[in-house]
Amino acid sequence: MNHGIYTITAGALAIEKKYQIVTNNLANVNTTGFKEQKISFASMLPLDKNESEAKEGYPPEIKKGIFNTFPYATLTSTDFSEGSLKYTGNTFDFAISGKGFFMVKDNKGRIYFTRDGSFKTTKDGYLITNDGEKVLDVNQNPIKLDLTNAEYINVDEKGNIYVNDEQVGQIGVWNVNDYSSLMRYGYNKFEINPELKNRVTPFLSNNYSLQQGYLEASNVNLIKEMVSLIEVQRHYQACQKVITTIDSQLDSRAINDVGRI
Repeated sequence: MNHGIYTITAGALAIEKKYQIVTNNLANVNTTGFKEQKISFASMLPLDKNESEAKEGYPPEIKKGIFNTFPYATLTSTDFSEGSLKYTGNTFDFAISGKGFFMVKDNKGRIYFTRDGSFKTTKDGYLITNDGEKVLDVNQNPIKLDLTNAEYINVDEKGNIYVNDEQVGQIGVWNVNDYSSLMRYGYNKFEINPELKNRVTPFLSNNYSLQQGYLEASNVNLIKEMVSLIEVQRHYQACQKVITTIDSQLDSRAINDVGRI
């Protein structure tokens, strides 16, 4: 058995995973509130002879006596840095400058966090996302507005909603103390990992400014991701060439050595 072909194949699979991440980032470069996804890599080294279990951080299948020098994708993470703000002028478009998320709830009662503040109202006055989730206020209740005689609607930097100069509610801007507890859902929404819900409690953010008539753009750096895409493609091609070379050497040895016997 030629161990090299397994190592380089593992490398190609790891590069393929990065390719998927990079292309997904590029596909969402214009998605409102999208947060860039990143991936990290490590090497699975051989265990000592006296070790019977996998080392911390290694996949559980890496056991005693198995020789592994394979690269693998350890985990994906999210870059929660702010994207640039773009002006729309729409009454129900909002962008968060600072820390926090909008909290929204679907028809099944499932809670999500998002930086996408592109909202609209239903016929009965509920403030909802483009996907139909209801936007929650500072008490985690759906925001319902009476717009029957509304001449103008203003929302200040803290999310206080005014209809004809009368305050009728406040948009909640929520935060969590551990962003690693947030799982990506769809393109620009997140939810708390079910395994951590007992330990993670959302709280109202106090370090933000809400901008009415603006939306937060994706934080993906287009040029950086294009460069990464080119690098990934070249690395994958290099892996393919190495696999082809090793395979041809194996064929040559098989012909010569077996023929000699």
